Amino acid sequence: QDVIDRIKRIAPTDATVLITGESGTGKEMIAQAIHQNSPRKGKRMKALNVRAVSETLVESELFGHVKGAFTDAASDRMGAFEYADGGTLFLDEVGDMPMSTQIKLLRVLEEHRITRVGDNKAIKVNVRLLSATNRPLEQMVEEGTFRNDLYYRLNIVTVHLPALRERPDDVIPLMDHFRKMFIKRHAKPPCNFSPTATRRFYNYPWPGNIRQLRNFVETMVVLDTDGVLDVDDLPPELSLAGDFAGKDSGQSAASAEQPATQTPVNLAANNVGSGASARLPGVGDSALIGRSMEDIERWAIEETLKLTAGNREEAARILSIGARTLYRKLDKYKQDES
Repeated sequence: QDVIDRIKRIAPTDATVLITGESGTGKEMIAQAIHQNSPRKGKRMKALNVRAVSETLVESELFGHVKGAFTDAASDRMGAFEYADGGTLFLDEVGDMPMSTQIKLLRVLEEHRITRVGDNKAIKVNVRLLSATNRPLEQMVEEGTFRNDLYYRLNIVTVHLPALRERPDDVIPLMDHFRKMFIKRHAKPPCNFSPTATRRFYNYPWPGNIRQLRNFVETMVVLDTDGVLDVDDLPPELSLAGDFAGKDSGQSAASAEQPATQTPVNLAANNVGSGASARLPGVGDSALIGRSMEDIERWAIEETLKLTAGNREEAARILSIGARTLYRKLDKYKQDES
C-alpha cells in the first residue's frame, strides 16, 4: 500500500524516478503504472534493458545512429529517446550502464537534447525518465563505478520494492491477478486454486520474486485440464513448500518464512549465501583439494545457481561478481562443452 500511495503522489509530476529492488520484484510494472497515471499516458512509453545490450551498442540504442556510424549501421535509426519523445523512457538495470554512456546520459538530462551516434546535429527531446536497478548504486558511487552527479539526477524520487518474501500478504492477490490474466490471454476455461495449492504458494519464499510467481501461475493455467489448480499441478520447486513450517500450522507469516529444514531455496531466500564467504551445500572442502581454480570457480557458480533456482542476477549478487561477468563465464562453459 505504501508503494501504491507513493505512485499516486509522483505519477502526476514530471520528476525522474529511481525504482529499486531485487530482480523480479516488478520494477517494470511500477514504471508502467507511473506512466499510465501521468499526463504523458497518451504518449509512448519505451522500455530498454541496459544489461541486455552490449556495451558497444548502448549509445546507439539510447540516442540512435546515422548511416555509416559503424560497421552494421546500414541506415539512419532513431534511438529510445527519440522514440519516447513526449512520453516516458524506462531504463531497466541502469546500474550496468558503461561510464562513457553515463556522461552522455547526464548531458541529455541537463540539456534535453540528444545527438545520434555518428552525427553532430543536436535533436531536442521531451522525455520523462524512469530507471530501475537491483544493484547498490550508492556503493557503486563510492567505488567510482557510477557517476555521483548522474545518481542524483536519476534519484529525485525513489520507489523501493521489497522482495516478495518480505510481503507474503501480496502473494494471494498476485496469484488471483495472474490467474485471471492468463485465463484470458490463453483462452482457457475458468479455473481456481485449491486451498492446499494456495497454502503452498503462500509458504514459498519466492527467490525469483513476482516474476517467478507469474511464471508458475501461467504454467499451471496453461496445463490445467479440470478447472482446479491443485497440488498435482504445482511446479517441482513448489512441491518443497510443503516441507516449510509456517502458515499451515497456524504460525505467523514472519515465523513461517523460516524453513523447518534447510533446503537450497531457503538458503537463497534468507541470504545465508551472501558474499565471498558463503558456504555452499553439497560438497565438502576436501572434495575441492587438488582441483584447479577454474574448476572450483565453475563449481561455485553452478552450486550458486542451484541455490537460487536458476536466478542468474541473484547468483551474481551472492558471488559478488557482475551479472555480465557471470553471463560471459556461462557462455564459455557452453562453448567448452560443445
